[in-house]
Amino acid sequence: MKAPKKELLKFYRPDLYAISNLESQRLLCQHYSNYKEPFESWLKVLEGIPDTTQEPERFAAALNAWGLTELPNTEELYAYFSECMNYQPSLEHLKNSVRISCFSSQRYNPLIWSNYAAGLYGFCIVFDEKVLMENELGGVLFNVKYSSSAPTVDSFEYAIAHDQYIFHQLAIEEEITRLSPLELGYHTKIISDYKAAEDKAFKKKQEFLHKVFAVKPSELKYECERRLVVSVELEDDSPCFFKYPTNSVKEIILGEDMNESYRKRLCGIIKEHYPKVTICTAHRAKNGYGIEVSP
Repeated sequence: MKAPKKELLKFYRPDLYAISNLESQRLLCQHYSNYKEPFESWLKVLEGIPDTTQEPERFAAALNAWGLTELPNTEELYAYFSECMNYQPSLEHLKNSVRISCFSSQRYNPLIWSNYAAGLYGFCIVFDEKVLMENELGGVLFNVKYSSSAPTVDSFEYAIAHDQYIFHQLAIEEEITRLSPLELGYHTKIISDYKAAEDKAFKKKQEFLHKVFAVKPSELKYECERRLVVSVELEDDSPCFFKYPTNSVKEIILGEDMNESYRKRLCGIIKEHYPKVTICTAHRAKNGYGIEVSP
């Protein structure tokens, strides 16, 4: 059986907060602790320089994050590892510098409508993932992984990947800045190698962030959750808002039980701010306990 398509859906209860966010074209992004879930960002954390004999797998992962598969000069190795240790960001600092906005991926799930849209009294915004992510600078979209055990993360491996990402970014910028357009043509291979190393480090950083911010207990699998994770320059747990362009909204689905006065106000906002958006209705299936959506 083919798996259902993963959409990007934001469910709302029928309140003034939802009206305000829709009218302002903004998404609320929360500090992880504000979700009040007991196992939010619950992790096993490995720290410090790995020992070659006691922790061979960690050591190999650290080398790989550096872009190496064989042991370099021992003195050079430990000088670099010690340097990374000195400016290794704490996991708590990383958690405080990120905000999360939660979405679901399934429009027909009765539990989602029940828990996040007050049954069929609320509504749902269907986003165009590509358009949203083109405009959300610095944001990353993750499909939440549901697991029977907490993930293990290695903060030292992350520190090396982060360092390599910055290093190769700067190396590319330096090459482009110092070379003439003609010389750039002769140095394509060098820049291509830098870019490949940058992409590899970026991927490792993403894998780390996925484990920290987008893994939840398997019992919550019904949520079919997706998460937008964005970086912020905040040191506390305050939330923030991120604007989205109106053309990132493809469709708005209204619950069939929505209060008529609320529906009228909502439709007025849609007509004014989202004139090209399709409006649909979510209603009980005629046969069975499912949800159907129709224009």
